[in-house]
Amino acid sequence: MSSYPPSPVETPIDEPPKRLSSTRKAVLLSVFCFAQSLDAFNNAAIFPAIPALERSMGIAHSQSAWILSGFQLTFASFLLIVCLITFLLAT
Repeated sequence: MSSYPPSPVETPIDEPPKRLSSTRKAVLLSVFCFAQSLDAFNNAAIFPAIPALERSMGIAHSQSAWILSGFQLTFASFLLIVCLITFLLAT
């Protein structure tokens, strides 16, 4: 008869959680602040370009919302990837 390992609920915790150094915390905070400001800058930069995009692509004003949504979705996807990389580097 083989013994099964305990379930995660029953597994005792032998060591306390890891603490981040103050330098690493400061670097992570600055990366997150930079990402947030970059997101705000990108959204502010695309709004004045919407009329020019409408004219050059020959689309209606209601269709330009899809361009803005696609731009924001693409940028958010890349932002999530960068956050994942930052998380992996932090541990």
